[in-house]
Amino acid sequence: MILIFCQYFIREFEISISQVTDILSQIGFFILVMMLFPLTIGPDPNKLSEYGIALVWIAAFVSVVPAYDRLFTDDYLHGFIEKAAHNEQPLGCYAAAKCLCFFLVTTIPLLIILPVICTMIGLNLSIFFELAISLLLGLFGMTLLGGIASGLVLGARRAAILAAVLVLPLSLPIIIFGCMTGIALIETTPIKPYISIMIAMDLSLIVLAIPIMQLSLKNAIENN
Repeated sequence: MILIFCQYFIREFEISISQVTDILSQIGFFILVMMLFPLTIGPDPNKLSEYGIALVWIAAFVSVVPAYDRLFTDDYLHGFIEKAAHNEQPLGCYAAAKCLCFFLVTTIPLLIILPVICTMIGLNLSIFFELAISLLLGLFGMTLLGGIASGLVLGARRAAILAAVLVLPLSLPIIIFGCMTGIALIETTPIKPYISIMIAMDLSLIVLAIPIMQLSLKNAIENN
């Protein structure tokens, strides 16, 4: 099982590297949102730091959500998922490897440019590490939600809209606790309760997401 997972992960990573323009476009969109925000409310550093945490979360969310519907679409259209199912390979391993690879190639670039973004909106770099941890936890949970949504709408018309409609309400608790973590960092209050809740949500999603994705992929193949 671990060997199959590693094979799937290596395959997905190689595909992601070959599609580097998609990653760059997501980073560019994230930067664009962050650059437009100061132009909207003005250069007041107090306002920028007050709304900065929420903006980082919103910008990260809207930069990755459009890609969720494409998680399984290409492999579905090219028959890879159907071939894997006919070869009796576990689709749960495939879905988990797909989500993990997507999470890494979309989140790590955002974290690399995060110090620049923090400086731009007036956030203290001393909170960078804790903010990065909360973003890692939050985006991991969002990726699992995106995997569930992508599997459920696979083969449907207007899949992108349907996936976004499914992911948005389900992601609100993650965004809320992520913002609360950032606010606690600014106010120098303990963040452990919020981090613990985000870890619990991620663990729950791991347990729920993999079987749901596996069943949804099988259902998409059977209804094809």
